[in-house]
Amino acid sequence: MKDSYSSREWMSIAMEAYAESAGDGRKMAERIVERLGSANELVAAFASGVAELASYALGAGETCATVLDEERDALEVSRRIVRPVLESRLQRRLVELDKETSGAGCCPDCGKTAQSQGQRTRAWVSLLGTLRLRRRYAHCDNCKHGVAAGQRALGLDWAIFTPSLVQAVTMIATTVPHQMACELASKLCGVVLSKKALEDMVERRGEGVLALQEREASEHAAYDGKGLPRPIEPRPVDTVAPLQTPEVAYLEMDGVVPITRETLSSEELTRSDRERIARAKHEHARGGKGRRYHIVGKEVKNAVLYTQADCAEESPARGCILKKTYVSFLGCWTVFAARVWVELLRLRFDQAGLLVILSDGADWVRSFAEWLPFKTLLILDLFHVKHRIWEVANAVYGERSSDASSWAHAQCDRVEAGQALMVIDALRFLDTSGAEVQKKLDDLKGYLRNNLDRMNYPAYRARGLRISSAAVESANFHVTGQRLKCQGMRWSEQGARHMAALRADLFNQNWEKRTRQLLVA
Repeated sequence: MKDSYSSREWMSIAMEAYAESAGDGRKMAERIVERLGSANELVAAFASGVAELASYALGAGETCATVLDEERDALEVSRRIVRPVLESRLQRRLVELDKETSGAGCCPDCGKTAQSQGQRTRAWVSLLGTLRLRRRYAHCDNCKHGVAAGQRALGLDWAIFTPSLVQAVTMIATTVPHQMACELASKLCGVVLSKKALEDMVERRGEGVLALQEREASEHAAYDGKGLPRPIEPRPVDTVAPLQTPEVAYLEMDGVVPITRETLSSEELTRSDRERIARAKHEHARGGKGRRYHIVGKEVKNAVLYTQADCAEESPARGCILKKTYVSFLGCWTVFAARVWVELLRLRFDQAGLLVILSDGADWVRSFAEWLPFKTLLILDLFHVKHRIWEVANAVYGERSSDASSWAHAQCDRVEAGQALMVIDALRFLDTSGAEVQKKLDDLKGYLRNNLDRMNYPAYRARGLRISSAAVESANFHVTGQRLKCQGMRWSEQGARHMAALRADLFNQNWEKRTRQLLVA
């Protein structure tokens, strides 16, 4: 008997076994094992798969009701055919890795020697079904957890799901709510998951992504501990080539506020709150709205990065951006800035001839521009200015009145002509009866005064620069809002932070790359 066979020989033996067994799947498997060798687990897996395929093919006369049922059955059979082969290949690889890591008997956390427990079998749920694999296992008495160097090198986690399954279902859960994601995972992946299991997978991936981002931000920080600029090199490993350094680069920034909930402390709970909680526990009920939580809104900060070369014109009145990079983070602007800085380095925007920052005029965006170790051009989004002017016009002259329209159009034309000071002067002649109207007037005056240095629109247009932050407004809706701002949805702060980071990965088409980074980490 030969030690190895080519794929052509394997197929020939399978066809001979099929002919000899007269279509009996069990006999066919026995013939294949006899010819190829009974000691080889891969042979047994191959024989099992071929027998399964033969049984399915011979059952062709048993027609299903529709093509939907027929295709669904075929998918189930294909999983049963390939699963034993996959299991055998992984087992063989595990044996090799266990030999390579035989001297790695130390706990990766504390460094102490872990006590070997010999070969142990455990199961993982995969896209093809349950895989049962044997691997060398040791136990650290100090840390009280297991050590399996070969399993770790192969990329198998201590969780019960394989990385490919986690990658697929978390991608689904990042796209749609968790309950719907469970149903889609069942239909598309053939895997039945509980909502809690899916939530745990999303949480773990979110934590991993945030940890990777934090590590990158620390490695490529813009300033050292004394507040002095640090050397930019080395850049992130996946930085674009120097030839791709843009002449004009854009950075749009804004925020969107999903609803989050914070658990009330015992001191914040009223007596009636405590009574309702006790009654709900006794009756095994969940309680009413806001019973244990303080409902608040926390801002997710979004950034969109692209170049002038990425801007295309679809028609005279409509343009599009061909390629964009997103950064999303729920938290203070300084932490967000560190993550944006990494992307600036990755895209070489710090070396661009001009970096334009577009925003709605938020104070934290101006602080970000001042924080950067190089000069930028800040431009106030023209349409935010116009929107505020129209709000004042409607408040003073009446909603949708001809006077409001006439006044608003005149002031918007002045703004576009770079005459914002004339708009501020025109506000003095408006009727300010009523505290609400006066507040709108004061807010507009302050808004225009604070942003005068960012409203030279004729000069910006003469240079061919964009004056709209529509890309980040779109990101607020599509990247963040469509998942985090569904009707009635409430998030923990950490959960919203996880989902914001995952949504950015999703829209950056970074899912596969991030999965591999998480495996290495």
